[in-house]
Amino acid sequence: MSIDPATCAKPLPSGPARARARRRHRRLREVASAAAAALVVAALAAMPFYLVVGLRPWDASIAHDGARLLRLAAGSLRAVACALVVAIPLGLACATYTAHFAAPRLRAWLKPGFELFAAVPTVVFGLVATATLAPWLKHHVATALLLLVLVPCVLLAAGFAFGVRARARGWLPLALLPLVIALVAAGAWAAGQADSALIHPDSPWNAMLVGFALGLAALPLVFAVAEDALALVPAAHTRAGFALGATRWQALVTIVLPAAGSGLLAAVVLGFSRCFGETMIVLMAGGNAFGAPFDPLSAVRTLSSELAVSMPDAAPRGAAWGDLLLAALALLAVSVLASAIAEGMRSRLRGRLVQAHP
Repeated sequence: MSIDPATCAKPLPSGPARARARRRHRRLREVASAAAAALVVAALAAMPFYLVVGLRPWDASIAHDGARLLRLAAGSLRAVACALVVAIPLGLACATYTAHFAAPRLRAWLKPGFELFAAVPTVVFGLVATATLAPWLKHHVATALLLLVLVPCVLLAAGFAFGVRARARGWLPLALLPLVIALVAAGAWAAGQADSALIHPDSPWNAMLVGFALGLAALPLVFAVAEDALALVPAAHTRAGFALGATRWQALVTIVLPAAGSGLLAAVVLGFSRCFGETMIVLMAGGNAFGAPFDPLSAVRTLSSELAVSMPDAAPRGAAWGDLLLAALALLAVSVLASAIAEGMRSRLRGRLVQAHP
């Protein structure tokens, strides 16, 4: 029994029918994308709307505790300042080495490693800081301060220790890494011998401890944004500096850093935003108490930690509830403003580099 292929084959749609089907599918995709974008925008707009509506004076006799909110804001700024002292130098130094000095094979490992480091939960940083770093920091505050100065200086000296020929190749080998580690360890040991008699914090849980843990948590974000900004600078600029006789360090200081300045500043702003809204590390390592406004060795209580601790016990439409909503609105405003400023700086950097190399 023979089967006629002409009677079994399905007729193919004509050219106009296929064009109409493609247009219909394209419209469906556009509508779905627009609906998803509208949903995200509505969700973002609903948060400040809810906070503003919740701040309406339901009871005229209820007043906000402005002094307490100012103390919480000062605590947030104190914690952020301590964290940025750690995150900015380390983040910018790591980004500079990865984008400008590291060998290509090493660079292929460093950047994914920092991205994986960003996935570590903040509660882990808080746990390590509370269980391990706090007892050590109570008796070695001066050593920690010395390390903040010694490590960048030793790394900078190690970079300049290479000759012009090694710097001009475009990367710095890790041959001096054991020597750098030995110098840092020797300095920390020497400082730790007489450290316990120099500085005595009132509590092992203080703003400095928060700064170390929170700075490490913000380090991957600062590194990622700064490294992207440095990588956007065309390699032709650096090669032109080499052709004029500049070393690798001279090209970095006079060409790369000025060209990527707005992107590096955006990394600092985003690091500030990341640290300003952190909650878990501050709760675990900050002592959750009010301290002296300018003392990094005293306990710290921030806007975010106040929200986490006091929100479950606050009565709706009460004075404490209104203060918490105002604190949440302040956190949201600072985060949005910092993100907008950082994105504007990054857009400016991209536009300037595109105009220079269309």
